[in-house]
Amino acid sequence: MKLRSLLMVGALLLGGCAVNPYGGAPAPVAEPSQPMSQPDQPVAEPEAVKPPPKAVAPTGLAVAMADAFLKAPEVQALAGSSPVLLLMAPQNGTGEPFSTQPMAVAMSQRIQANSDFRFADPGQVSAITSQLEYQQGGMNPASLVRLGRQTGAGYMLYGDLLSEGGRYRLAMSLMDLHSGELLWSESRTASR
Repeated sequence: MKLRSLLMVGALLLGGCAVNPYGGAPAPVAEPSQPMSQPDQPVAEPEAVKPPPKAVAPTGLAVAMADAFLKAPEVQALAGSSPVLLLMAPQNGTGEPFSTQPMAVAMSQRIQANSDFRFADPGQVSAITSQLEYQQGGMNPASLVRLGRQTGAGYMLYGDLLSEGGRYRLAMSLMDLHSGELLWSESRTASR
């Protein structure tokens, strides 16, 4: 008895699916009387949308900053002692999705080629940086000084890259890691 009533309710429900609730004639199901023809003009391909250009770190600005760094009297006073430098990639404050690591590489290559600065071991810097970020949830000035000391560096070159209208501004500073004294600071701008 229950099965019979379930079958009847199911038939009523399924039968209702064939009814068009909006009225009008049912859609034709038969084959068209004439064959379909090709359009007179070819269908145009949709215009390809070019992706926006990928943002790139301004390495030319970094090289100009490295040259200014090498020419500074405060930096030239350190020459001859083969100081060990910890070069931190500039913090990207532009809001654009690119790494500033190529800027740090360009700066280190320029400084190394034109001075007697030595650089802290990048592998050791990376390991200590990740450990400090894990422990503290980020890098602050005190942890940067500790990082520099742990790598054996005597000086740290660090800074920020900012966006100002249609220009980038790179600000870098040199700190003596033993005394905490700021020895040199400069800012350079370049168009995008």
